[in-house]
Amino acid sequence: MNVNMAVWIIEVGVGILVLIAANYAMKQIMAYFRKRSLTGMHDWREKVDQIFYFPLYVMLWIIGVVYVVDIVGSQFGFQASLNYLKPLRNAAIVGCFGWCLVRWKTHFYSALLAKRRDEHKIVDLGIWHVFGRLLSIAISILTVLIALQFMGMNIAPLLAFGGIGAAAIGFAGKDVIANFFGGLMIHITRPFTLTDQVSLPEKNIEGTVEEIGWYLTSIRDKDKRPIYVPNAVFSTLLVINLSRMSHRRILETIDVRSSDFSKLKAITEEIKRKIAAHGAIDKNLPILVFFNSFREYSLGIYIDVYTLETRFDKYLAVKEEILMRVQEIITAAGAEIPTPTYTIHQTPTI
Repeated sequence: MNVNMAVWIIEVGVGILVLIAANYAMKQIMAYFRKRSLTGMHDWREKVDQIFYFPLYVMLWIIGVVYVVDIVGSQFGFQASLNYLKPLRNAAIVGCFGWCLVRWKTHFYSALLAKRRDEHKIVDLGIWHVFGRLLSIAISILTVLIALQFMGMNIAPLLAFGGIGAAAIGFAGKDVIANFFGGLMIHITRPFTLTDQVSLPEKNIEGTVEEIGWYLTSIRDKDKRPIYVPNAVFSTLLVINLSRMSHRRILETIDVRSSDFSKLKAITEEIKRKIAAHGAIDKNLPILVFFNSFREYSLGIYIDVYTLETRFDKYLAVKEEILMRVQEIITAAGAEIPTPTYTIHQTPTI
């Protein structure tokens, strides 16, 4: 064995030993920081070894393999054909750091959501999901561009071509892009969220929001049919969110006989008193009970009140109670709700 061979073998051995030592040191450092960060609460620092160890482990081995191949190549005279290794190594290092950022973002996102739930804070999963995905896309694109730059590529023409290509794709797929940004605006402005009851009067659609996707929103209507609405539609249509109602309105006109005019004042006052005593009626809003119209064969009592029950079934139950009480009050006062009557005149036949 000549001296040169002994030297490169020693260099390779030293490189491998340094790689093993660096890997061991990295593992110990991460374990140390992880122990110091244990708080008993959700924290991404408690998983620092899971986040950073594997990408950095891969990066160390890439550096070590390139180092060994470079020494062996110089020894056997084919180093010139391995000139691509160093740019590739640099690009791989950049990729590993981008990988670390994406993994950190995922754990940080999960820990922050869990922490807010533990503190009983409201969490809008939709907007968190959107920003998390956009951040991952931004990190990935930036990592690829930097890696290409390290590999010796001039990314300026690529960026220019990307701008032209983006314009062409945008023109060709304008509906897709419109729906994508429509979904993004739904997540940001939050006119509705999952499980909300919504109504689109112009499209005669009413139902429960089941899914808000990037292109479509799924609404299950009252007949239990799934309706898929493109997200761009919501920027031009009127959307009524029934789940965010603060009250439901009871608006009725009750008729009594024209011959019961003298009893109207007592009836309207008693109806108003009974409605105001109902626990589901909001007394901070006007309770309107008035005689307001002469009809052809009856007198109209106008009732306009607001119930605190917003669920449709409970609202109907309250409305039923109110109408039954009105009927009882009218009957107790000796009045009647008129019913249509018909008189048939029959001409006697000879």
